[in-house]
Amino acid sequence: MRRAVLAAALLTAGCGGAVSGQTAPPAAPPAPAPANVAYVDAKATSDAVSGIKKAVESAFTYDSAKPDEVAKTEQEYLTGAARAQFDKTFAEVRTEPVSTQTQVVETGLAELTPDRARMLVAATQHSKRPDGAANQAGALMLVTAVRTNGHWLLQDLNFDPRGPIASAAAGAKGLAAARDSAVEAARRDGGILMTVDPQNIDANYTAWENVAAEPLLTEFKKSRQETVDRIKQTGKKASYGPDSTAALTELSPDGTHASAVLAALLTTSGGQNPGDNRLPVHLDLVRQGDEWKVSGMKAITGGS
Repeated sequence: MRRAVLAAALLTAGCGGAVSGQTAPPAAPPAPAPANVAYVDAKATSDAVSGIKKAVESAFTYDSAKPDEVAKTEQEYLTGAARAQFDKTFAEVRTEPVSTQTQVVETGLAELTPDRARMLVAATQHSKRPDGAANQAGALMLVTAVRTNGHWLLQDLNFDPRGPIASAAAGAKGLAAARDSAVEAARRDGGILMTVDPQNIDANYTAWENVAAEPLLTEFKKSRQETVDRIKQTGKKASYGPDSTAALTELSPDGTHASAVLAALLTTSGGQNPGDNRLPVHLDLVRQGDEWKVSGMKAITGGS
């Protein structure tokens, strides 16, 4: 086919008479689209988030006394390793009647291509037995999903995500660069804000203020003495794990404001729940010049 095209071009040139010795400079190739379009392509991002959220809530909302309905839902929303993971879990609960309702409370889209996505999901699960006994649990997981015929299916479920989820795009510009730098700031500055040492609390507090923006900065300043005194009294210490992970939940069209879900790995002593813990945290970020600052933070209820 290529030879035929070249031959046709030569014949056309020959029919036109003499060929000029000058050729027009080749047009500059279009800039390549970023491989990861999370928050770069707004519509694709919105569609992926809503589709994956629906898949999680649908697949993990079930009545164990109705296995045929469960199998139908599984066929529609699960594939690969995620299906095997679900089968194992369902086999453990179907021995006694239980109905489970799952609700996604926070999402962080880390990576998106036309047919694949990776997203942090914080969810709550409400379970109830016929005798009225009820239970509520939270989960934080990294979901890998694939898009087939316009439909998102869960392919893998990682309940112990660690480290960066997606690599920063080399030479990225615009929203892709803003996204990558915001995620990096969420992991870095979130770690500073989650580090507590009663023996070094004044230095901790100064570090917190250095990465904070309004209104969080004012909140820190107003409560500084009270917070310092309380931490010294309780003796609570928290160390931040470098394998903590994060993903954006939102990025403004101008790339100056963002929100993120941070899965903070903490080792604590003193206070409540000593030991190794995973704390899901929502961070609001604002870009000041070339730096991102944290303007708000709160624990995500429902993730664990």
